[in-house]
Amino acid sequence: MKRLATLAATGLVASLALSACSSSKSSSSGSNTGSSSKPVTITLLAPNYGSTPTDDTKLYWQNIINAFQAKYPNVKVDLQMATWDNLATKLTTAVQNNDAPDLFEGGGYADVAAQGLLYKASDIVSTQTVSNLIPHVAQLGQTKGQDGNSAQYGIPFTTSTRALFYNTALFQQAGITSPPQTWADVAADAAKIKGIGKTGFGLPLGSEEAQAETYLWFLGNGGAYKDASGAWAINSPQNVQTFQWLTDNLVKPGLTESDPATKSRTDLWKDFAAGNTGMINGSPSLLPILKEGTIGSNWKAAAIPGKSGPVSSPLGVADFIEAFNTHPDHKTAIGQFLDFALQKQYQEQFDNEYDLLPATQDAATDLSTQNPALKPFIDALPSAAWYPSSDPNWDPASQKVKDIVGKAVTSDPKGVLDQIQAVATAKN
Repeated sequence: MKRLATLAATGLVASLALSACSSSKSSSSGSNTGSSSKPVTITLLAPNYGSTPTDDTKLYWQNIINAFQAKYPNVKVDLQMATWDNLATKLTTAVQNNDAPDLFEGGGYADVAAQGLLYKASDIVSTQTVSNLIPHVAQLGQTKGQDGNSAQYGIPFTTSTRALFYNTALFQQAGITSPPQTWADVAADAAKIKGIGKTGFGLPLGSEEAQAETYLWFLGNGGAYKDASGAWAINSPQNVQTFQWLTDNLVKPGLTESDPATKSRTDLWKDFAAGNTGMINGSPSLLPILKEGTIGSNWKAAAIPGKSGPVSSPLGVADFIEAFNTHPDHKTAIGQFLDFALQKQYQEQFDNEYDLLPATQDAATDLSTQNPALKPFIDALPSAAWYPSSDPNWDPASQKVKDIVGKAVTSDPKGVLDQIQAVATAKN
């Protein structure tokens, strides 16, 4: 195996209690082994994690679907793909039209769970599949359902964390001898890189993944989406101060690309891979793009800089699968497909393809013995700060961040964050 092996290595394996359960056999050997009695078609809506036609995630899912349908010929799977920009909108529209997909892979789950639209994990997949989930990550999928009781509705599929990537060749050319530790360092280094005709810092605040970039900067100033008591705190003084700092020290001086509100993560990652940008926050998914670019080996990754020093708990991101109960007669087929898709071989295939972390224990155990690399991501995972995905208001709040947070570096940041806070605190 290649690339992602070490994201599950070292202390991470122990900290996630991988030894708590023995390696499971094929997860499809559980409660959903019987073939459906009559032909049924289930739908799967998923995003594309790839950056080129050769690593399009449609190919990954289609490979699983072909193997699954060979084993379960009475179950057809209608695969529907979306970009990260339109994934949430596509799901929302489908739910509003009472035409939700049977399975959705991507973001949060708590808002639809609270509406009673999802199956509990324990009701659709085998006990082997549930027990094989990495416990720490599985807990992120728990929330209150319509009945007010907490249960696992989000089935973790993959996860990652973030680090600062910097161009070592540009750093050397600009006379910078070490990666930045503080925000002041970031601004100073970005100014030096601008001085040699390149973009100092890539700041993607467009709709693709603005919620991640925003959270990284919040964390650097002791802020977050929620405070220590669990209350929404998007418009807290620390967070307002964070965006004011970005405005005054990076955007207005021209140390970022022009108009960050219109820039997508993928486009700026490609700019970095082309050697046009000095620094950018990234995940392991940036690695394939670096290999395709012209930057070569002229890059390194380091801890995310904070206001007064490196961020001790950087962002961790988990993507979930959720199963909608719109079509009760599809329940058995949904469970069969999930048991099949979460087998070790497919988890490993996905993580090796996209440089991400598995959600299952057996895959993490296997990958932890492969190719020790990606140390910044390993170091960050045990203490990662996660999205408040178990809150039903996280999905609408996250979408509002994507829609408008970029305006916080060109207008009154408090006014922008107040609007997002209003969505986060709205009653369902």
